[in-house]
Amino acid sequence: MKRSEETPEERRASLLEILDELIQHINTERMWFKALCFSSVILAPVSLVFTLYMFFHQGILRVLSRLNPIISRIFLFYLFGNLLISALWLIFGLKEYSFIRKWNDRFKSYFSLKERLDRELREEFEK
Repeated sequence: MKRSEETPEERRASLLEILDELIQHINTERMWFKALCFSSVILAPVSLVFTLYMFFHQGILRVLSRLNPIISRIFLFYLFGNLLISALWLIFGLKEYSFIRKWNDRFKSYFSLKERLDRELREEFEK
């Protein structure tokens, strides 16, 4: 049967199957998201502390500016970039951690509802 000849029920069923596969895929990939969140919550603050230490430690900047003013400017640019990226990474990690935590609860309720619906449909078709 061609795609255009599908009935609305068949299209709805295929759409539900696609959505179900997508939800299952996201659930299996959530461990990677947890690892990303964990790394951002641990590594971003370490990077922020290191960057702030380097930025406010005047001896390092003085020595660099005496050795080579261009390298000291590049180093300052690097520190500002690192500060910005680390702050964004920390914010991203915290937001994603909150989402993943909510996702786990939603997935458990979705999965239990799906199982109950499948069981009821099986019982209905067996009659």
